[in-house]
Amino acid sequence: MPQLHRFDNDSKIGDISEEQLRFLNHHLANDEDTEFYVDYTILKGLAANGADPKLIGMLENSLGHHSWMKFTWSTSGTHTPWIHVVPAKPDRSGGRA
Repeated sequence: MPQLHRFDNDSKIGDISEEQLRFLNHHLANDEDTEFYVDYTILKGLAANGADPKLIGMLENSLGHHSWMKFTWSTSGTHTPWIHVVPAKPDRSGGRA
């Protein structure tokens, strides 16, 4: 079963059906890409094009107060983010590493 994950922090958005994944790929992806971008305008467009209301609600809940969100999907149950954010050490003065 496919799972959606936020791209920025890898938090799980939720499980979706194969049909919902096909819908997302059809409306949001280029060449079966595994990364999607949404904002509230895009969510309204998806809903107008017949998206499952549960899928829209799941994405809207994950989007929360943010103006946009990038997310991805996997079928393995886990997703490894491409970028890991590491906080700066308090004693580091900045500059290039």
